[in-house]
Amino acid sequence: MNHTPFLKAVAEDIYHRIGHDMSRTAVIFPGKRAGLFFNQYLADCTEKPLWAPTYITISELFGKLSALQIEAPIRQVCRLYNIFKKHTLRHESLDDFYYWGELLLSDFDDIDKNMVDTDNLFVNLSDIKSINSRFDYLTEEQKEVLKRFFGAFSTGIEQTELKEQFIELWQVMGIIYHELRTQLQAEGLAYEGMMYRDAIENFCSSSLTYDHYIVVGFNVLNRVEKSLFHHLQESGKAIFYWDYDHYYLDNPRHEAGTFLRENIATFGNALKGVPIYDNL
Repeated sequence: MNHTPFLKAVAEDIYHRIGHDMSRTAVIFPGKRAGLFFNQYLADCTEKPLWAPTYITISELFGKLSALQIEAPIRQVCRLYNIFKKHTLRHESLDDFYYWGELLLSDFDDIDKNMVDTDNLFVNLSDIKSINSRFDYLTEEQKEVLKRFFGAFSTGIEQTELKEQFIELWQVMGIIYHELRTQLQAEGLAYEGMMYRDAIENFCSSSLTYDHYIVVGFNVLNRVEKSLFHHLQESGKAIFYWDYDHYYLDNPRHEAGTFLRENIATFGNALKGVPIYDNL
C-alpha cells in the first residue's frame, strides 16, 4: 500500500489553510534537512507563484528568543577547565581533561534543557549511602541526570576510593555549574542548553513576530521544548503536525507511542484521522 509522504500531507494541509501568501508563517523543524523536501512539496501544491514561509530549526528559534550567543565549543571546554581546576585543585592537563569536559558540558546541557532545579540536584554528599538515599524527592528528569553522573555506583558495592573521589567532585559540581553560567552570562554567551533555558525563563509573547508557527515532525520533547510549544499554543498562532506510525501510537506498551499520545493530547494534531505516513 502506498501512503502519502508525511511532509507532502503537511504541505498540502498548510496550503489549504493559509493560501498563497505565507510570508508571515514560520515552519519549525527538528533539523534543516526536512525543509528541502517540504519546500518542493509546497511548490507542487499550485501552479501559481506563492510566497514561501520561513523555515527554521528549533535551535534557531530558541536563538531568536534569547539575547545570548553560543560560545565556540573549544572555548567552552577551556573555560570549564579553568573553573574545574580552581574548585577541585586537580592538575591534569587540558588534553587529559578535554574529553571529560565535553561530557560534563553535555550533562549541563541536559540539566538546562530539562529545567532541572540545580539547588536540589547538587546536594552535598557526606557518605556513599547518600547516593542511594537522598534523592526520593527529585523529579524524574533530575533522577535521569543523576544516573548519568553515577554510572556504576550502586548499593551493593562497598565504598571505594573511586566513590570517594566521586563524592568529592559532586560536592563542588554545583559551584562549577553556577560559575560557568555566571561567566558566560556576563559576556552574553551560553552553551546551547543555557540559551534554551534563558529563552524560556525570559520569554515575552511580543517576540513571536509571525502570524503562524507551524510545528512539524517532532517526537520526544524535553522540558524547554514543551514550554516553548505551550507558549506558541497560548499565543493562538501554533499548528502542530506529528509524524507518527499507528503501530507505535496505538500500542499502549510501546514507549514511543507514550510520547506521541502525550504530544497529541497536549497540543493537538492538525492531521488527526489521516492514515499512516512515510517519513518523507
